[in-house]
Amino acid sequence: MKRVLVVGGRGFMGRRVMRLMKQSLPDAEVLSGGRSDSNDRVLDVYSPEGSYGELRDVELLVNAVGPFTYDPRPLIRACVDNGIHYVDLAESNAFIANAQVDTTQTAVVSGCSSVPGLIQVLARLWHGRDEVASVRAQLSIGTNNPSSGTLLFSMLDPVGRLGSCGRWFDHTWRHPHEGLRSRRYGVYPGGVEHVDLGGRAVPLKFGFGLDRSGYTRCLSLGAPLLAATPRTLLRVAAVAGSALAPLVKGFGTRIGILAVDALDADGELLQTIEVRARDNGLDVPAWPSVWAAETLIGGIIKSGSLTLGDLITPESAIERLRQAGYEVLGQGGSI
Repeated sequence: MKRVLVVGGRGFMGRRVMRLMKQSLPDAEVLSGGRSDSNDRVLDVYSPEGSYGELRDVELLVNAVGPFTYDPRPLIRACVDNGIHYVDLAESNAFIANAQVDTTQTAVVSGCSSVPGLIQVLARLWHGRDEVASVRAQLSIGTNNPSSGTLLFSMLDPVGRLGSCGRWFDHTWRHPHEGLRSRRYGVYPGGVEHVDLGGRAVPLKFGFGLDRSGYTRCLSLGAPLLAATPRTLLRVAAVAGSALAPLVKGFGTRIGILAVDALDADGELLQTIEVRARDNGLDVPAWPSVWAAETLIGGIIKSGSLTLGDLITPESAIERLRQAGYEVLGQGGSI
């Protein structure tokens, strides 16, 4: 029997990965891993060297331990040394960059989440279209969904801080969504700075927002204050904010959106692909790691540092999303 170890499997996102993994891989044994002995395997992502025994008989490890602000290389090295495929849900540019290791024995797939993994997959629909000069992606979450302190901290941490293109959230823009109100997005780290359209890399601009434009505007106005807040204090504030979130849920919706745009050299919109989750939106970032696991333990031989786009096609991703109950819409051309 194949074994999948989900480190952080008792956490906010890890529980979703565990549930979907068991649903999609009924013939695999899906185990939880973490520092607590309540897990099936006791493993610390910060010092995995002493936990090699916990990796016994594991085919694939999914790292769902956020926020992804630590160095993943010790854990990845432990996986490579033990012949285990490694997958994570990271959205941090620095984390994903550090996860690029040389190996010919196993697969290392970082960023298997909505951002950047699903963006990387959907962008490959434009393979061979030379008029596509860049990709712009927007992710907005429904504020009437469950939350956690870790999730809220991960969302707030980059806001106002210095990034590759200036300060994150130093400008915002609106994006229309058919049948819904337009939503506002602030420039935000997207995990990677370029996406591969199939042999050709183009720049990626990414924006993050909430389902109410006023909330996103407040984030933009508060960006300097958030950037000046020490991370330890911001983490405490995020936990407190998560506890108070139910008080404002009624003002939001449950609809989450990922919109990926193809732009020409003048920045004009050529085509949009939109994934819309009217319910179970927080499962969307969990699904890509499940798809990666299905591919890697299903007998398809892949090794090295890969992206989700190296494992599944955009057509397959769209079909899987629709089967899971999500809408996938296209504007400016059929998908």
